[in-house]
Amino acid sequence: MRRYPLSNRSLPKSPIRITFDTNTYSPITRPQLRKAITTGWPLTPDRWLSKKKRVAWWYINWCIRRGRIVAGIPEAAFAAEVMPNVDRVAFIAAVGTPKVTTLITITDGRRALIQEAFRVGFRALHGARIAYGQLVGVRADQWAPNGRFSLGDIQDRQSKFVRHFDDYPLDAVRAFGEKMAAAHGLGAKNTNPYVAQAAAMHKVSIDRFLWREGLLAESKSPLTHASQEDFQGVVRHLLADWADFDIASVHYAYGYDFLCTEDKGKPRSDSIFGAQYAHDLANVFGLKVISLTDLAALCWTRFHFPIRTWHNSG
Repeated sequence: MRRYPLSNRSLPKSPIRITFDTNTYSPITRPQLRKAITTGWPLTPDRWLSKKKRVAWWYINWCIRRGRIVAGIPEAAFAAEVMPNVDRVAFIAAVGTPKVTTLITITDGRRALIQEAFRVGFRALHGARIAYGQLVGVRADQWAPNGRFSLGDIQDRQSKFVRHFDDYPLDAVRAFGEKMAAAHGLGAKNTNPYVAQAAAMHKVSIDRFLWREGLLAESKSPLTHASQEDFQGVVRHLLADWADFDIASVHYAYGYDFLCTEDKGKPRSDSIFGAQYAHDLANVFGLKVISLTDLAALCWTRFHFPIRTWHNSG
């Protein structure tokens, strides 16, 4: 993916709009700079790198507080990462039913971290296909303004992104659920004529239509996995890929400048940040990925150490 030329000093002195994923907004929110001084001795190369990272996290935190960075967290970042493994399938199965109004309990530590991020200056970006923001209770003033585009344009841009990649992470989750439905014989056992009619209307098999029920059945009584933990591990990776995809699509939809992530696409993962999608992300959608340390270097090049606060509208 395209990398930013850090030596370019000709850019206007305006805020940089950055989208952050879970693994980047978390350390920025709590950089724990004191640990750079009080821990990690004797000094080794790994410990030296850890100390430099903490300084970079603290500096980015400062730039957000001073308005040099307009910081957004996509709604999808409040997804799989904040839910216990055992609750993820139940959450998906509840979508479209009255049960979805019952919030899943996330840990107090994660909830406190998210609220602290909002106090630093992060704002949530609308756009997940499931209302993940409801998990953490985002207040009206904690959502980001539309910024460059109208709400309609933001929705159109996200739809364009999703269609271009055939919404492959959601399709992968559905295919997996269909496989589980078939393993548990849900289609063969179905006696509800409305289910058969709905499947026919959508031009899919009954097992495909019952993909969420298939996930639930396997989570309760594994037939194709050695244990519930093994099944939950597969689901966790599938949902992580879905969250990554939504994060990238929302970043493009809002038109932010850089997407800050440490995820380069793990070998076992089908992440949108993997090498197979890099060309289209850069050349079709102009998506620019930046790491935390490169972001700190870019901000230092442009802003040095900001004292005066800029009040930004997004």
